[in-house]
Amino acid sequence: MKERRERGHSLDGRNSKTISRQKRSDEIVKNVWLAFFTALVLTMPSTVAAAGQSGEAVDVHMPAGHMWKHRALDEQKWMEMVQTYTPEQIGEWKKVLEERKTLRQQLDDEKVKRVIKAHCKQMKKEREAALDRLIDQLADKKITKEQFKQELKQLHKKKRWMTKEEKQRLHMLHEQTRQAMENNDKEAMAKLLPQWLDHMKKENERLAKWLQEVKEG
Repeated sequence: MKERRERGHSLDGRNSKTISRQKRSDEIVKNVWLAFFTALVLTMPSTVAAAGQSGEAVDVHMPAGHMWKHRALDEQKWMEMVQTYTPEQIGEWKKVLEERKTLRQQLDDEKVKRVIKAHCKQMKKEREAALDRLIDQLADKKITKEQFKQELKQLHKKKRWMTKEEKQRLHMLHEQTRQAMENNDKEAMAKLLPQWLDHMKKENERLAKWLQEVKEG
């Protein structure tokens, strides 16, 4: 009887250690993902610098959700999270990340960089010319101050890659994901990752369209 109790205590001890190791392992994984996501948000670029032959950097408005600076690292981490929380979407994620990789390669091409640089300079000239026209119209009293403000607002909007509402939704998605990761909330992560997938699909489409327009002049 005593021997049986001792064996029972021994098994309980081993089970307790196994559970403890599993908890530590889960905590380590959570901390790694959280560190990745925090770094991802902090360094998430709103623009990509496209350098010409002279080395001069030109700011090109790009989607924040692409996280270009992380490259292969973020792809690996995304796939780890997808495998854990939404394994049924692995195929879709692989496709989206592969598309992003292809778009990134286009941005890295020197010829494309030169085209982007020229495109940005042309856009800047057009905006400056439009602003000069507005100022002249206001000075000549052809438009009111209120009309000037509205036209200026529209001119400023054309520069933006994302609308104010889109930025707010993306910020909320960041915050919800960060909280879910901190709390190890598997149910929340299972709902949030599909939203990230949809966001990245749209950003890929938007960037592909933008690149095509730039190349066509």
